[in-house]
This record gives sequence, structure tokens and C-alpha cells, in this order.
Amino acid sequence: MDDPLKPKPVPLAAETVLWFEFLLDPELITKHLRKPSPDPSALELLTQFISTTPDIVVVPQFDLTTPEPTAIPGAPAVVGPPQNTEGLRLSRKQMALKVLALKVATWLKWNLDILEKNLSIPKQLFLLRDLCTISFGKCVGIPLNNEFQATITPDGNEKAAKFALTFYHRWVLRLQILKDIALKAARPTGMGNMFVPMEPMHQFFAPDISPQPSIEFLQELCKSSEPFFVFAYETFKPPHPNDEQNVPQQFDSMLQISPAELRTQVYFDLVNFYLYTKQYQLAREAVNECRRYLNLTKADYEMIGKNPKQFVFCHVNEDELEGYLLACGLSAHSQTLTERFNMAQLTQYKDIVDILKLDNRTRELSLVNRRIVELDIEGSISQGILKEPRHLEMQVAALNIIRCIFDEGNIFASVDYFEKYAQLGCFQALTEGIADILPHCTLSERNLLKQFVIETIIKHQNKQWLQETQQLNLFSAVEMQDLEQQIQEEELPQPPLALLHEWKFNSKMLRIEIGSLERQLISCTNANTVRKLLVKLAATNPTKPLWTVNPSWEIATPIKSLLMSMQRGFLQDFAYVLLGKAREMTAKGDFVGAVSMLSVLKSETQRPELQNSSIISKLGKLVSWEILLIQITQCLDEWNHKTLDLQSLGNRCKQCLSSLQTNDNIIPRIEIIESCAIMLLNLNDWNAVVMLDKRLPQLELVISFANTFLDMEKMKGPKKICRDVWDLVLSMFLNTASKRGGSAGASGSGGGSSRNSPCLAVSTGLYPFLKRIRHQMLFNLAISMLGKIHNILKDDPNHDLNGEYMQLWPTSISNPMGYSIRSVCETLHWLLTEALKYYPQTISWLKMKGDLELATGNNEAAMRCYINALITGTDYCNVPLQRNVADDYIIRKMIRCSSNLGCHMQATVLCQFLEEIDYGIVFKNLTEKTSNYTDAMDAYYSCIWDTTLLEFIINLHAKKGEHSRKLEAIAVMGTLELNANNNEEIKREAASIRKSRFLRALAKQYLL
Repeated sequence: MDDPLKPKPVPLAAETVLWFEFLLDPELITKHLRKPSPDPSALELLTQFISTTPDIVVVPQFDLTTPEPTAIPGAPAVVGPPQNTEGLRLSRKQMALKVLALKVATWLKWNLDILEKNLSIPKQLFLLRDLCTISFGKCVGIPLNNEFQATITPDGNEKAAKFALTFYHRWVLRLQILKDIALKAARPTGMGNMFVPMEPMHQFFAPDISPQPSIEFLQELCKSSEPFFVFAYETFKPPHPNDEQNVPQQFDSMLQISPAELRTQVYFDLVNFYLYTKQYQLAREAVNECRRYLNLTKADYEMIGKNPKQFVFCHVNEDELEGYLLACGLSAHSQTLTERFNMAQLTQYKDIVDILKLDNRTRELSLVNRRIVELDIEGSISQGILKEPRHLEMQVAALNIIRCIFDEGNIFASVDYFEKYAQLGCFQALTEGIADILPHCTLSERNLLKQFVIETIIKHQNKQWLQETQQLNLFSAVEMQDLEQQIQEEELPQPPLALLHEWKFNSKMLRIEIGSLERQLISCTNANTVRKLLVKLAATNPTKPLWTVNPSWEIATPIKSLLMSMQRGFLQDFAYVLLGKAREMTAKGDFVGAVSMLSVLKSETQRPELQNSSIISKLGKLVSWEILLIQITQCLDEWNHKTLDLQSLGNRCKQCLSSLQTNDNIIPRIEIIESCAIMLLNLNDWNAVVMLDKRLPQLELVISFANTFLDMEKMKGPKKICRDVWDLVLSMFLNTASKRGGSAGASGSGGGSSRNSPCLAVSTGLYPFLKRIRHQMLFNLAISMLGKIHNILKDDPNHDLNGEYMQLWPTSISNPMGYSIRSVCETLHWLLTEALKYYPQTISWLKMKGDLELATGNNEAAMRCYINALITGTDYCNVPLQRNVADDYIIRKMIRCSSNLGCHMQATVLCQFLEEIDYGIVFKNLTEKTSNYTDAMDAYYSCIWDTTLLEFIINLHAKKGEHSRKLEAIAVMGTLELNANNNEEIKREAASIRKSRFLRALAKQYLL
């Protein structure tokens, strides 16, 4: 009895034709293919004919004529063809199946796009083999080897062989692309499997064929003027089962096509290959020819009343061709603004200003992409890659600021602009951009522009900018007058006597004249004026040295001792006065004037009549070192401006330090030696610092830092670095005198006097060094070391500081109670503040400063630092917030700060920033009563994207009877972008927009 649950075979439809029926009736194939929806389809028939051919084999190197057969994995075992390849020695069944396959391929017009998508690589190989075999009249192995002889037997045909070779070489070019795509698709996607050796799967289904012979063949074919023929459907005639021998093919029925149609298709295949292999110049030439010949082919077909769909050989997709033309920059269609923007980046930013001006009207481009281009142009110009003036960089920045005016919520858009381009006419670039867009603005947009101009002019108090604004016709006469009054400075009355640089008296008393000359000597800032005044004063026969005129003139002790040993006279006074004035001017920041003073003095010591004096030569050396000290001070003070040649300055520092190794009886004073060593440390010349004498206590810290950097270069794996700098810095925080009341005679493990107290040790040893470090890596190392000391002494995981290079330092300190954590906190806070002056956008330092403020209980200051870090990491809310900027560690600390400040709603919104929302904290914060007027619950509904959180808020309002707030929350939850059925991309975009909105709100509260 049959099993009723066993599935029964589905009967075939009445119109279904089995494949072997076409062998019995050769005319049946034509009737079948002409049906509206043949079953099986043409492609199914083609696959069946290829698969059923008895000689399907795959042998090594894909030589289908080798007698050793190898079965395809998953394919039936078959028998290889005979070894003799001269003539067609095929059975009648083999011949019939091959001819039927070629006839179906001809029905499909030998369209490679269709064949590639529906036939596997092995089946494509067998179809090519059958095509070449029938065309050459002999068995041909695929792929064609280098020794292949294109000889044609009487069973073949020259026209058919030419078509077969053309089709084969076109297929070879496409095969290269298919192989690469298959290889990339088979690559493991996980990061953990990146370095696992991958089995080359493509070798089992695609042969390794060099594309160069095929390129050369197709290029020669395009140059040839010989006629080209394609197969007609009637060309292939399958044998009848009743015929005793194979029927020859009807090669005379092949159709001749125009050279234009042939070249169109061949150039199209070449373009595809050239673009994929990044041969862009060849691609441009080929795509241009393809377009030209396609137009000629269309014209030929129109003359005979046909359309492009009736092309015999050409299967060019015009949309795809237009894409190729666009990629090569040859499209005849007008480009969109985005396309022009992208093309400008590839052509050295050509016409970028016009593109950005047009985008200010249409606002089609992303502001993030515009900002990236601005930074790219700035970097290219500064590095010399782009040979354009900085005016282009300023214009792009100005146009981006104008675009930011219309984007709601873009704060800090012009923070750096006016400082960076103050010397380049920055406001004029803004007025030009505004004048260009003004005729296209609505009333509300004109008001936005007007508000921006008013705020800018009032902030900078610049009357010239106000005059430039008049050309815009943006303000009425009354508004201009009001604006002018707001920036007008109140003029204070100045008596004429106060404007005199020198009070002149008509008295002829010598004492008054001497006093006047002395006053001029004290106030003058020119070396030649000092010389003249000294000569005049010397003529009055003064009773005391002229350098005693001003008690404030102080000079270094070594130089003062040398000058006092000189004979009293003009040179002694001149040298003392210039040295005193140089130090005075250095203290005021007039480094150029101080160097000018000492340069005149140095020239004075090099006069020929003074060359033989040893004292004068010593004075010249000491003055040279004083000049070096002033220039080092200038370099450190103007570090970000790089006003001096750092390489030359470094070489002079080395020369100065090398004098310590010579036997000369004069050496630089210790302050100059220490400054030179620190300067070399800032210039990354650590080897020169390490060679210094370690016995000098002032250089001990500098040499220890240099050794640390060298250890970091040599370090491999988790190895700890040199402990010298750690032990040296740690010892400065020893709390030796605290238990003895700071008595002068106290003794302990760190020393025997109150000079070893942490405040004194830090202020006399560590602070002078830290004040003069400028290199970012030096700051990083010092900050990480102090942060590590703080963590160990604090011993509270909730208040640990986190930053770069913390793992380099030891993890424990013996007797931590003997150190002053207060001094560590104060020093680290000062150092972070100092470092951020020079590198204000270093996110890791901003985060660590926030950690430190939180550890010391300054919640608002900590919040300010964290928000500054997040704003900086998002380029002032212009790019999405990334996990490396706002990780869970920072977000949880921000939540703690907000809760401590009574801003529970802010803490609730911040919980959404966690990788996994902690609903325990969320619900706890929502039930807390806020104690801060800036933390109204409904003020942050537009910053919430978590629907669970909104549902809880709605329920909470319902319990409290707050109907209007509940409706407001329901309206927010009903927005389309918060729909639970949205895809992940829309959800991410909704979250990103709300994160930026919330960050702007926090920035306005804490930073402005």
C-alpha cells in the first residue's frame, strides 16, 4: 500500500519539451524558441546542452584536449575527446549537442552580459571550446596557449574563426574582473580572521590567463579595415538523426556588420577593463572612441529604418556608458553640484570657490564634506603639495562659515577663522561671499546674515569692517548709524603735557641737563642712542660709573664679574647698560629689541683694536651665549608661531653644550646650559642630551627624560621603561617635613631640611623644567607620569585618571603615605592647563583634566572639560560622535557629574550614549527631583531617541497628572524617525542628530 504521506511527483506541463526531443527533431528548436514564454527557456536549454555533451572534462591547466580526463566537482563523469585534433572527429550526438548549444547562444546574440550572469565559469569555458571547435573545424583547447596556431581545416571557416577569436578575447578581459570580484567575496569579513591564510578558491573554476595578448588582439582588430561577420541564426544546422553523416554548417549565411558596430562593442569592453585596472588615461581614450562609434552605428541603423534595440553585435548599455564617461570626466551631460565638487577634489581643487558659492544657494553638499575639503586644502598648502596662495584657503573657509549661518545650531563656526586669517583680509572674503548669496536669500535668511554681521563687528570693534559692510546694502541708514555708535570708542581728554615724550626745560643748570640725559638713557631702546648718550654723560666727568644710573639694570653674575675686572671706561659702561637693557626688554617680551642690543655689543667686542685682549674675547663669548638664551626664550614663548629657524637654533645649542667638554677656561652659566638642554629635548634631539654630564643637578631631570624617550624607542612589548625619571620626579613629592611642622632641622628619608618639602622641591626643581617643555610628546610623558602617581596615591578606582602612556609606569609605590597627593594634584592641574594652551584640541588631555576635576570635587569644571573634549572630537558638532571619543568610561563620569550637580535629566539623556543603556540609572534619575533651573525635563525631549525611555516619561507624566507634558512627549515619540520598524541606518541617523543637538545644548550651558 502506498504511503499517503509520501510526496508525489509533480506532472510536467503539457507544453514542456524535454531536451533530448531537440536531438530527434532539429527543426523543433526554432519553433520552441519563438514561443512567448518557452519552457525550458533558452538559457536553461543552453545549460542542459553543455552539461549533457559526452566530452565535458576539466583537466590540468584547463586544456580540454588532453587525453587524461578529470571530473568537475559535482558534475557527472564524462569521457575526453580523441587525441587527434585534425578535423572534426566527433560523434553525431556530440556534434548535435554542440551545434544546438551554439544555435541557442546565437539566438541570445552572443550577449556576454547574459552569458556571464547565467553560466558558471566552467560552462562558459565549454561553450567557448565548442565555438572555437566548430569555427576552426578542429578540436581546440581552452584557454588558448601561446603556441596556438590559427589554422583552419576544411570543416571550419575563416569568418567564423575571426568571430570566435574576438569573442574569446573579449571574454578574457571580463574574466579578470570576475576573478577579482569572486576573490574579494570569498575573503573573511571578521577582524579576527584577517591574517588567516585563505585558500585560493578561484583557481578551481577560473583559469589564469594573461590579459595582455587579448588587449593587443582587440586593439589591432579596431584598427583593421577588413570586413567582420557575425553568426546568423541559420548559420548552425544540427544534424538530423536519419542523416548518415554530419551536415556542414551554413557559414555563408553569416551577417556582415559595420566597422563602427564592431569597434563600439570592443572599445566598451576595453573601457571596462581599463577602469577596473586603474589605467585612466587609456580608459579616457577608449570611452571617447566608444561614444563616437556608437553614434555612427545609430546613424547607420537609422538609415535602414532600424533602432538600437535591433543591433546585431553591439550590446552596449548606454546608461553604463554614460557612467564610464562621467568617471572619465567626458560626459556631455551637465554635471550635478556633487559631481562637480568631487571632480574638483581630483583636479587640484579647480573652480572649488565657484562650486561652494553655488552650494551656498542650493545647499546640496554636506557641510561635513565641505569642512573636510577645507582642512585638506589647508594641509596641502602648508605642506607645499598644492601650489596655491593662502587666499584660496581663506576663501573656502569664509564660504563654509556663510553656509554654517543657515544651518541651525552650528556653534563655534567662526572661532578660529578670524584669528587664523587676521592678516589676510578675512572680513573682505566674508563680505564677498555674502554679496554673492544675498540676491538669492529669503527675508529670514537675510535676517540671519544681518545678525551674523552685527555680532562679528561688535565683537571685534572694527570700524573698517563697518565701512566694508556698507557695500552690501544689508542695513538701513538708521541701522548703520546705530551700529557705528555701538563700536565707537569713547575718547578720553589728554592734556598736551602728557603727550610729550621728553620734558624740556629752559634751565641752563648742569645738574638738570645731566638728569635729563640720564632719564633719556634709562628710557631709550636703541643701541646707537645709548652710545651717544654715554658719550655726552662721560663729557660731564661723572663721579660714579654710568651703569649705576639705573639700579634696575641687573646682569648675570659671571658677566658682571668679568666687567668689574675691566678698566673703567666707555666699553665697561656700554656693555653693562646694553646687557641690563637686554634683560629688561626680554622680561617685557621684546625679544627682537633685546637681541638687537646684544648684537651691537657683540660687534663692539670684535673691533680689530680689541682682538688681542683676552677679557674682550671672553666677553664676546658670554654675550653670544646670552643672545642664544634670549632666542631660546623667544622660541619657547612663540612656540606655535615658529618665528625662528629651529634647526639652526638646535645646532647652536649643541655648540654651546660642547664647550663643557673643551678645556677652555670659560663656560656658559648653568641657566644657559639647562635652557639649551631643554631646547634640544623639545627638538627631539635626545642623543645629544644623553651625552651631557650627569653630575650637574640641574641637568639630571632633562637627561632622565631623554633616556626615557630612548627606552621607549627600544621598548618591545609590555616592558617597563627607565625608572630614573620616575624615581626622580616621585622624590620631589616626598612629604618629609609635614609631620615635623616644617622645621628647618627636620630629617627623613628624603633629606635633612625643610628644603625637601614637596612644595619647595616641586617649585625649585620640577616647575622650572615643566614651564619650558613644549613638545607634545614631552607633555604626554609628564602628564601620564603624574597621572599614574595620582592614581597610586589616591588608591580609589572611582577617581582614577585615564590617559595615554599610563601603562609605561610602575604600578606601585612603597610607603605611599609619605607623599603629598595635594602637591601632585596641583602640579598635574597646572601642567594640563599649560599643555592645553599649546595644544588645545588634544582630546586625551581634556578628558584627563575632567577626571582630575571630578576627583577633586569640581563637578562643573569636570563637566566643562568633558564637553570640550566631545565638542572637539566632533569638530564642533559637524561630524558624528565616535566611540573612541565618547566611550562608556567618559559617559559614566559625565553622568556622575550631572547627578552631583542636580541635573538629573541631563544624566538621563547621557545614559543613551552608553553602548547598552543602563535603565536602572535612567529610572532612578527620572524619579529624582531636579535642583537646577537649566535641567527642565521637557527641554530635552527633542534629544531623546530611545523609545523605552520616552514610554517611561509618558507614564511618569500620566501618574503626576501633567497632561500637557505627556502630550509633548507623545508627539516626540510619534515622529517618523523614531518608528521601531525603521532600518538601522535611519535609527543611527536619528540618534546622531539628537546627540549633536544635546551636545550643543550642553556646550551653550557650560562653555559659553
